[in-house]
Amino acid sequence: MGRMKMVDTETSDPELKDVFEKMKQRGTVLNVYRMLAWSPALAKVWAPFARGLRNELSVSRRLRELLIVQIACRHESRYEYGHHAHMALTEGVTQAQLASLPNWRDSGLFDADESVVLQLADDLTHASGASAATMKALQERFGEKHTIELLATGAFYCSVARIVNSLDCELEPEAAQHVVPPLA
Repeated sequence: MGRMKMVDTETSDPELKDVFEKMKQRGTVLNVYRMLAWSPALAKVWAPFARGLRNELSVSRRLRELLIVQIACRHESRYEYGHHAHMALTEGVTQAQLASLPNWRDSGLFDADESVVLQLADDLTHASGASAATMKALQERFGEKHTIELLATGAFYCSVARIVNSLDCELEPEAAQHVVPPLA
């Protein structure tokens, strides 16, 4: 049970009703959106931005999902991990890689691109931002465009993890099946 109740998806609020209808057309209204919906204006801008980060950037979706699941692991965010572990697997991240995220440096399972992305996730989670060394490595490997896309994605999903953890947002049953070690 979350720390705030969720807004009913059959709300009569006209602004929110439109937001929820758009989400229903894409599938379902996730619990995180039902909590964010206490501010209809926030829910209205949040969903398209999150979709854009997942679907409209040019940097590899596989690397973005790896970044997101590592951030979820570091934040111990079952909700975020549950929603993104299967996306990462769909994009080619292996189950062995997911299981090794807590000790990724010692696993030998990640190439140079993946390693710098995982370092970015660790920096964003445990420091005030990415270190100068991490930023330099990102730019050398990916160039400015993909560096900024990775940085913005990582920073956004750090905030998502903190919000869903603060709300103790209940993980939907269909996403709960994807929570495997290290967050089981």
